[in-house]
Amino acid sequence: MRPSANIIPLALVGLVVTGIVGFIVVVLFISWFSNPPFGLGNAPAQPIDFPHTVHAGSPAEGGVGIACEFCHRNVTEGAAATVPAVEQCLFCHQQVNPENLVADASHDGHGHNDLAGDLAEMQRVVDKFNDNDPIDWERVHRLPDHVRFVHEAHLRFLTQGEPRTVSLPIGDGQPMQLPVPVGQACSVCHGDVASMEEVQPQPGQSLKMGTCVDCHRELNAPTDCTICHK
Repeated sequence: MRPSANIIPLALVGLVVTGIVGFIVVVLFISWFSNPPFGLGNAPAQPIDFPHTVHAGSPAEGGVGIACEFCHRNVTEGAAATVPAVEQCLFCHQQVNPENLVADASHDGHGHNDLAGDLAEMQRVVDKFNDNDPIDWERVHRLPDHVRFVHEAHLRFLTQGEPRTVSLPIGDGQPMQLPVPVGQACSVCHGDVASMEEVQPQPGQSLKMGTCVDCHRELNAPTDCTICHK
């Protein structure tokens, strides 16, 4: 009796399905206990380029030096840091806009071809405002929906209180002198955002459950499940 012609194709399909399922399981396993594999944990593309090096960077290095909490206004008051609405962007960009920058460049006798990309992005911000159209920023750092993380409580610990030295199982792992400015406190988990052209998750700043629990244990903070889980 001749073997069925469908045996080999079905076997191949089974191998392919097994391989795909196995790959998905491995990726989920790595992502749960560590950081996503290279290339899968990169930040999503943003609707408008926002170079933190320019906005939050040091004036000595060509930045404006805007404080983190000026844009992320809820970070010292509530659970979420929040991102600015387009109206808040226009607080500055009513003056710092393509028309004014071009005029300044012409007045100073300098060309502005090197500003073309920046001018185009600024014009998009202005157009969004004029069209009453919000900027749909993409989240870079996202915790699972069942996790509760209150920024205000963590910033209060890092930025207020008596002078003290702590060791945190995140970042460079070096002892940290507290209290610190808000911007330095933010960098504990998010890295040195002020030096980033494009904000990316940092390899040494794991935001996994194990890191949170280790930090709470190190600082004698509560580790009860209901502290962080809804």
